[in-house]
Amino acid sequence: MAEVAIVIGAGGEIGGACARTLGGPGVVVLCVDRNEDAARETASRIRGAGGEAEPFVADASDSSFAAAVVTRAMQLGPVTAAIHAVAHEEHVEAMAISLESIDRSFALGPIAAFSLFRELASRAALANGAGLTVIGSLHATHAFEDALGYNLAHAALAQLVSTLAHEWAGDGIRVNAVVPGWIRTRGEAAFYEDGYLDEAGLKLPMRRFGTPDDIAGAVHYLSSRQAAYVSGSFLTVDGALGASLATLPGASQS
Repeated sequence: MAEVAIVIGAGGEIGGACARTLGGPGVVVLCVDRNEDAARETASRIRGAGGEAEPFVADASDSSFAAAVVTRAMQLGPVTAAIHAVAHEEHVEAMAISLESIDRSFALGPIAAFSLFRELASRAALANGAGLTVIGSLHATHAFEDALGYNLAHAALAQLVSTLAHEWAGDGIRVNAVVPGWIRTRGEAAFYEDGYLDEAGLKLPMRRFGTPDDIAGAVHYLSSRQAAYVSGSFLTVDGALGASLATLPGASQS
């Protein structure tokens, strides 16, 4: 029976890259997204490269989401990897953000991830040594302005990773996070103009944005047997962006 890799948000650019990199001999990638066309596109690309994949439509904010995803996964085989790659982000100052927006950030982030991971564990759907990975954010530790809901949700998601890694280590379940820097995606283009992004990329420490493939490579490692003793880790893939944020105001920068 094939192994199963679940990717939540497989229709997105980062989730799609993760899904593609997890495809391989003996692995079925369950491509989960609320957008059916996007899920099908990712699954089609995996199959076109010689892998096995199946699209699955589900909204991570629905109460039935985790049970539906795990039921389908168990029909395909033991789950060796599950990736949570969805979030809700709104750019608005704290005095203007709605409680509904904050609720949605939590629903799609830590609550959805926990619901999925607990469902997998409670139904014995996980192979021994399975890797559960979330796409985290520098927002968990850096209080970026105009992003209160996103900041709060990612701080909670980071605690979820640490807590589950601690509690589930004895069961052979690994829980980790990949923490991206600034990745240029269509979502970023929705927040900023292309001209601004062109200039901003050159000012990053490595003089470029990260790519979805940069993140997928880290996810692939954490999901693999090479990371068999890695749990509770926050693998930062940010081109030194987090380190550069320690620059004092007014300090000269090259």
